Amino acid sequence: MEKTFPVSIIVGFQSTCDSRWESGYWKVTGLVAGGSAGGEGIHRQPLHAATEGTQYLWTGLSVELHRDDAESYYFNIVSDTPRVFVICSQKESEPLKPFIATLSYDEAASYMEADEVVESVAMPAELYRWVEQYVLENYLPEKRKKRKRDNWKEADSDRSGRR
Repeated sequence: MEKTFPVSIIVGFQSTCDSRWESGYWKVTGLVAGGSAGGEGIHRQPLHAATEGTQYLWTGLSVELHRDDAESYYFNIVSDTPRVFVICSQKESEPLKPFIATLSYDEAASYMEADEVVESVAMPAELYRWVEQYVLENYLPEKRKKRKRDNWKEADSDRSGRR
């Protein structure tokens, strides 16, 4: 099974009408499954430019799967809303530049702890089926173990010295 899946990220400018200090902000607005990834590097292509907003398509990215993250992928796909996490860098007054797309909650959380910009978008069906197959082949959830209760009556009598 292939462990990389090419994706393209859509980044858009969202204008804010209620702020006099800020005209708006950049946000990851979508993800396109498929395309080319790797060798050429990450490139930005204009998608839409208008007075109400601008959109760019970032190509050359791919989602990589790692066996260590199989549990995180599992919990992502069984959640109510499976997500793709997009880690971005941003320089002042420039659009977000995505540099990693991941399906791992754990990897996204580690980037958040390092104060990186982490956005999330809905996982497309093609990506969902791909990671689902990977999880089925590489992850077996542990069975829940029932805890044994201590016999509290014996524990109390042991402490008081009585039997």
